[in-house]
Amino acid sequence: MHLNWSGLIPIAVGTYVLLGLFRVIQFSKNPEANEQWMRKFGPLLKIICPLVILFGLVELFRLFR
Repeated sequence: MHLNWSGLIPIAVGTYVLLGLFRVIQFSKNPEANEQWMRKFGPLLKIICPLVILFGLVELFRLFR
């Protein structure tokens, strides 16, 4: 099986953002700015990030080629 290593980029980015959304890591050192960012972008990113990770897995294993 041949892997397309460029699929790791969306997997890594999606995982990083999901960790931030579930407050495992913080995007900003300012807690107030971090919470404001979460209120503004959090609900949309909780939908988009799993899709980005799924796209990365599809790209990694070349499922549609």
